[in-house]
Parts: sequence; structure tokens; C-alpha cells
Amino acid sequence: MQCGDGDCHLSVHTHLSAVPFFTMINAIIRLDDALGFIEKCVIILCFSLLVFFIIFNILSRNFFHLPSHQIFEAGPNLVLWLALLGASLALKQQRHIRLELILRYCGHRVRLWAAVAVNFFGAAVMGVLLVTSVEFVKNEIAMFGDWGRLSVIFPIFFSVTAFRYLTGIVYRFAGPPTDSATQPFKLTR
Repeated sequence: MQCGDGDCHLSVHTHLSAVPFFTMINAIIRLDDALGFIEKCVIILCFSLLVFFIIFNILSRNFFHLPSHQIFEAGPNLVLWLALLGASLALKQQRHIRLELILRYCGHRVRLWAAVAVNFFGAAVMGVLLVTSVEFVKNEIAMFGDWGRLSVIFPIFFSVTAFRYLTGIVYRFAGPPTDSATQPFKLTR
């Protein structure tokens, strides 16, 4: 492991037995990138639907005097999907809110292990919330029927976020992901 002014990274010149480790890291990076791509597509779809529903509801209410309550009720659900998927993408890109005022004055190793502890804690909390959100979705479906299925975003969000916290630990030790998943580790000076 090499530690410099940035994060700690595994050396590219490791023992041959580390090759399965790099294959696993490559698979994690590809899965994370695939999830990110899917999230971006769903965000675009949700935003497009939200804009379409708002325009349709305004036109139908003002010109035909027929407000659509189903479309009106779908708006907050789409905003919820947008918010949770956006939060997951922010975590992927490490652009989420972090409170690290004290850690700024600590050494590199303290910051590294604090980040690992925070990622483990975040993954544990998301795991607990994932289990409870599955029960929540079951209750929503029982109470609201098909409209309750829209709450499936909660288990999706908690599972992807737990995965992102765990990949954050892997990235701390193996290096940050690169643009190309086929070459996950570059030699840098």
C-alpha cells in the first residue's frame, strides 16, 4: 500500500496472487458505473415525466376543466424518486455533505480510518433501513394497491447507498475509480 499526499492506494506492482483482487475491484467498478448509468437514465425519465405531467395537468385543467388527480398525486412521487436517486449519485461522486471540520486538522491516517469508519457506519445504517423499507413497501402495497408500488424506491435507494458506502471503503484502499473500468489502476507520479 502506498500513502502519499492523497489517499492510500495499492501498488500496481503487487504479488501475482492479488490478480483476483484486481478482478474483483474491476467488477465492483463496472457494477458501480452500471448503477450510475441506470440512475441517470431513470432521473432523466422521471424529470421528463414530471414536466409532461405538469404541462398536461395545467392544460387539461385550464382548457378542458378536467383536472387529473392521478397525475397530481404522481408528482410528489416523482420528486421523491428524483431526490433519492440524486442523493445516491452524489454519494457515488463523493459530492455529498460531509462534516469534517475536526478531521481537517488531523493526520492522513486518522482521516483515512475515520472515512473507513464512517463508510462502515453508513453501510450498516443503510442495511437496517433497507430491511425496514421492505416491510414499508409491503404495507404501502397493502394500503394503497398499485400506487403503493411507487414506494419501491426506498429499498432501491437504501441498497444502492449501502453498496456505495462499501465501495467507498474499497476505493480508499485500492484507489479511486478511473474513467475506464478496463484500466482501473493507473500509475501516477
